[in-house]
Amino acid sequence: MSLWEIASQTIDASSESLRALSLDIHAHPEENYEEVHAHAALTSWLTDAGFDVTPSAYGMDTAFEATRGTGGPTIAVLSEYDALPGIGHACGHNLIAISGVAAGLAVAEALEREGVEGTVRVLGSPAEEGGGGKIRLIDEGAFEDVGAAMMIHPGTGNIIYPFVLAIDTCFVEFRGKNAHAAGAPWEGHNALDALVLAYQAIGLLRQQAHPTVRIHGKIHHGGEKPNIIPDYAQAEFYVRAPYEERLDDTIKRVEDCFAGAAQATGCEWSVDWQAGERYSNMANNGPLAEAYGRRWQDLGVTAADLDGGIQGSFGSTDMGNVSHVVPSIHPMYLIPHESGNHTPQFTAAAATDEGHQLTLTATKAMAHAALDWLTDPELRDRALAEFEATHGD
Repeated sequence: MSLWEIASQTIDASSESLRALSLDIHAHPEENYEEVHAHAALTSWLTDAGFDVTPSAYGMDTAFEATRGTGGPTIAVLSEYDALPGIGHACGHNLIAISGVAAGLAVAEALEREGVEGTVRVLGSPAEEGGGGKIRLIDEGAFEDVGAAMMIHPGTGNIIYPFVLAIDTCFVEFRGKNAHAAGAPWEGHNALDALVLAYQAIGLLRQQAHPTVRIHGKIHHGGEKPNIIPDYAQAEFYVRAPYEERLDDTIKRVEDCFAGAAQATGCEWSVDWQAGERYSNMANNGPLAEAYGRRWQDLGVTAADLDGGIQGSFGSTDMGNVSHVVPSIHPMYLIPHESGNHTPQFTAAAATDEGHQLTLTATKAMAHAALDWLTDPELRDRALAEFEATHGD
């Protein structure tokens, strides 16, 4: 029996326990850095599966590391398990959680049964939906001895080379002067007016922004009562672009909108960009992605971009940061749903048996591609050569 057959059989044999694990995480949605239940469930599963598990790893209470194998190259497989506020696992992170542990187990079983050297590391990364858990993993050295990294993500299509945008987040504040809104409005400087004007200016900016740029915001505070001209207003904005230079240029134009609105309303403004939490674009490693795509095709799945070429999604992930540290892939796979990610309909889809089965198929492709990389020095050399050519000085 081949390594790849062992991997597939291992995943199939674990299907029932993986399904229970997925539904357990789905039923207990937890937000950024609060994934206590998911952390406990996943580390318990991995311990029972024979991994050397480090809970609360790399200075994060809800991160973990689980390792199996001896010697040889080391590959990392990522699990995510945080949820969204209000709508739970509307990005299917319960499925990403089980895909990571299942692929890790499949690779480990195959290597050990056939006596092949190689190490697989399952990394539990909290706070993908905001907070940058993988950025902290990078900063704390989780990838220093890792040769490649992989994860998969449920979505709206079968895509090997997802178009993932860099993103930066800011909190902007406007400060004005209180006054009675009816008795002496001329005495006030309306901070909410400044924020609304900035919001509208950004809306107009979108007309001239590059089609790949995305800007969206949410007002958090706009005053206390209608009859008090607000002296304080605050909002949060996301700015996305396909690479760092365009992101920085767009950020400057957004700040011009803030400055112009403040000047027009006689208010002061300040902005706090979330240093250390910028998500990079996804640098899909070609040789690794091709290996995944061919293995996926062998399992009966054809991706829209099997022969190369970047496809949708325009989302963002801190896996992008990992892809600038080691050769990495982040394929997307379709699960049937009535709407896209980050909707209640997708939350429901992430709990279906069909979604589970499709996750296992994509997981097998990831495990097979990981075994390809671990056992094929030529593939490792090509993946590293492309990475170094792309990320050279």
